[in-house]
Amino acid sequence: MNKLITVSAILIFFALGCSKVTQLLPGARGGGIGSGSGGATKASSDPKQDIIDASNKFIALPYFSAKMNGTGQNELKSQVDYVAPDRYHIAYLGGTAAGMEIIMVGNDMYMKTGDKWTKTPGSNASSIPNLRDSFTEEGLKTLSDVKSAGTESVDGKEANVYTYKNVTPKGQFPFESRIWVSQDTGLPMKIVVDYPNGALKQMTVVYDTVTPVTIEPPVK
Repeated sequence: MNKLITVSAILIFFALGCSKVTQLLPGARGGGIGSGSGGATKASSDPKQDIIDASNKFIALPYFSAKMNGTGQNELKSQVDYVAPDRYHIAYLGGTAAGMEIIMVGNDMYMKTGDKWTKTPGSNASSIPNLRDSFTEEGLKTLSDVKSAGTESVDGKEANVYTYKNVTPKGQFPFESRIWVSQDTGLPMKIVVDYPNGALKQMTVVYDTVTPVTIEPPVK
């Protein structure tokens, strides 16, 4: 169980290191949540505000998926699915916990080892660091040294690129980030986070805010 909590806790550090708080895009457009808005959004003269705006949109999403690749003392590869307000499905694809899956629904946690799902006795999913903590208003308070780094393409779609420094809301671990924000939707598309301290040295996260996500308890 300690190993489970440790691996889960590492996932929080994927958080953009930036944060978001306010309104969502005005509904689905054709391809679903986060699909095209019909016009490119260029970087403004205030890169910090651009990060805050992207965070506000992200935190309000009803669902998203993220592919994570962490490097350091141990490799971490995982797929994280989220459904508001408190449902997570984490599949470990490589590294120390490869083959394990976790589903959290409210205060209930389920773990899959082999082909069997088991409800973890005495677990409390709310005690595990929230995967969106660094996207919240609190997580944005320590955002610093934000700079625009031009534009790049992510999977054929144009993105504004920014760099910044921050610390995690829980634990106050410092990190530096490079984030790609979609010109089409204003939502984060990708982030690379570097950690100067600890076992985890770098985390790369690629977000899917379009594909619908559903998460249900695997066992009764």
